[in-house]
Amino acid sequence: MNLERISNLKYVVRSGWVIRGIPNSVAETVASHTFEVMMVSMYLADVLRGSCLEVNVEKVLKMSLLHDVPEAVIGDVVRLVKTKAPELFAEAELEAMNQLNLSKYADLLEDLNKGFTNEAKLVRLSDAVATYLQGIRYLKAGYEDVREIVLNVRNTIEEIVNSGLPKDCNHVLRNVLRSISVDIK
Repeated sequence: MNLERISNLKYVVRSGWVIRGIPNSVAETVASHTFEVMMVSMYLADVLRGSCLEVNVEKVLKMSLLHDVPEAVIGDVVRLVKTKAPELFAEAELEAMNQLNLSKYADLLEDLNKGFTNEAKLVRLSDAVATYLQGIRYLKAGYEDVREIVLNVRNTIEEIVNSGLPKDCNHVLRNVLRSISVDIK
């Protein structure tokens, strides 16, 4: 594992925020985003596993930790690029994992990118929740240009909750999200 290179994620700012006017000095880094994704993932997985969802918490945590690690090689990639060229992006991520000597974990990223497993769905949800919460913080600080990101990611959260996970988790999930300040329709 190339930990020295991976640790550079502490300094890689998330480009979507910067593009919308957040100064580099206060922009969220990939590493801080990953930390929040992991905390949300752990919390959601523990609560849902105990009530309505079969989920491997260790796999969720590994996916959460690794979900943006390739950005240590390829930089932060905005959502538009990821959605317009998903195959190319997935290929670049796998190459980055090889360069970071993390190829043994590449299957977790492939699983996450496909998004079919409960674990992948929870990590995708957690990624969206962490982005949403950061966007709300920026809005409260007066950075109005991030509103589009906040609204888009809120829609993503609603889509995952309404169609991505088993229906019997819907009520539990809404209550859990509400407890961390995410109120959805």
